[in-house]
Amino acid sequence: MSAFAAVLRKDLRLELRSGESTIALLALSLLVMVVLVFALDASRVRGVDTASGALWVAMVFSGMLGAGRALLAERDNDCMRGLLLSPLDPATLYAAKLAATLIFMSVAEVGAVVLMVLFFNLEFNTALLRVAPILMLGALGFAAVATLLSAITGRTRAGDMLLPILAVPMFVPALIAGVKASGAALSGAPFAAMSDWLKIMIAFDVLFVSAGYLLFEHVVGQD
Repeated sequence: MSAFAAVLRKDLRLELRSGESTIALLALSLLVMVVLVFALDASRVRGVDTASGALWVAMVFSGMLGAGRALLAERDNDCMRGLLLSPLDPATLYAAKLAATLIFMSVAEVGAVVLMVLFFNLEFNTALLRVAPILMLGALGFAAVATLLSAITGRTRAGDMLLPILAVPMFVPALIAGVKASGAALSGAPFAAMSDWLKIMIAFDVLFVSAGYLLFEHVVGQD
């Protein structure tokens, strides 16, 4: 836990000094919301299904950027090699990077929810509290798969292009479940209406986190 805390504290301290990741994620969420509001039919802008879809699109884009930023510091000056030569367990390094990505995404999600309410003419009510755990499940799953894939694509020349190509198709089932569950929560539907979707999201979270924890050592291993 001390090694995990040290890596996570380092990433958060760098972010507090610069604020680059948080500002970039919030700006990207704002851009996605603005584009979707103008692209969609005005008669459907008030629909909760449209709003939940826009929210998850913003989350996916911010998640890809957040995962890339979390591993960016280790790509310079061969810092990853230094971390691997230290007594730090690679699985612990993955857990710390996952936590940093999740924190960055959570900040962006708060901003995206506020923008969703304003742009899609919704209300600030208890329905947003029901959406919060759904978004956290989605953020955890996407952060897990994006962090692992970011470590893979970061070693290639076209890494920034490969990350969305690899991450988004893998996350599509959980993305569909998240959109359906969020729409049900925003519309005030009972818990039974979204329980099946939540089970799918939990299953994918367990799969993605376990795969990243077990495979990260082989992904970042030096040739």
